[in-house]
Amino acid sequence: MENLHHSSEWQISILGHIVHFNPMIIFITWGVILLLAAIGFLACRKLREIPKPFQSMTEAVYEFIEGICLNSLGPVEGPKFIPFILSLFLFILISNWIIVLPNIIGFFGLLIALIYKAFGSSLVTISFESLFHIQVHIRDALWVSKVAGFEKLEEPTKILNTDLAFALVVFLTAQIYGIRRHGFLGYAKHYMGIIPAKPPYTWFFFLNPFFYLEVISKLSAVVSHSFRLYGNIFGGAMIVTLVSGLVANFLVPVGLYVFFGLFEGIIQAFVFTMLAVTYISQEA
Repeated sequence: MENLHHSSEWQISILGHIVHFNPMIIFITWGVILLLAAIGFLACRKLREIPKPFQSMTEAVYEFIEGICLNSLGPVEGPKFIPFILSLFLFILISNWIIVLPNIIGFFGLLIALIYKAFGSSLVTISFESLFHIQVHIRDALWVSKVAGFEKLEEPTKILNTDLAFALVVFLTAQIYGIRRHGFLGYAKHYMGIIPAKPPYTWFFFLNPFFYLEVISKLSAVVSHSFRLYGNIFGGAMIVTLVSGLVANFLVPVGLYVFFGLFEGIIQAFVFTMLAVTYISQEA
């Protein structure tokens, strides 16, 4: 279980308060940002009427998000949110997928080590107790040991702070959109329930029980939005960790990482994005 958060935390003192942070998560988050910037640059660099595979893939993702925005927000308001929703979807998707790469690299490192073993290398040993208990030991003298033991990464979405930040950005975007679209008084009517929201009733909003119910409803949406993503990503990491501890066959953990990284990663990115569009459309 200690492998769920295997990277060390750093701490700094700010105004007498100790602040803990995970340097790996910060590094990976900025890596995802740079990767998204590179993808955007390459996708728009040389557009062709007859697209190449990379352009076709990026256009398919854009059209997918465009369809979601137009269907939920309409042809007038929908296009305004395409850049935001697209960035949100891709950021969460790549953050969920980032864990797969080092495990694939480590898997191929093990395959190379097995090839060395097949040619009689004494630097690689295999302990075989059963079909589900196979361990490959590679000595440090062999270069491929660095590849097979490639440093495992953590998904930024496995940290609740990251997911809560996503949910807060969606929440603030929806509220700002509601105020701009309906005006402050029109927006405030959502918090009044069945009690009229006209002067002088507006000034006594603190006596309206529906006001507090609406505030709780809005805040609970932020909590549920962030915890849904966090719970699924963290739960997948927990399953992989538990199974990896029980099953020493290196093929099984890699297969689980691919499943929870690729398949579950895209599902959770889609669900989070759909909920974001839903929350925004409620303020329309």
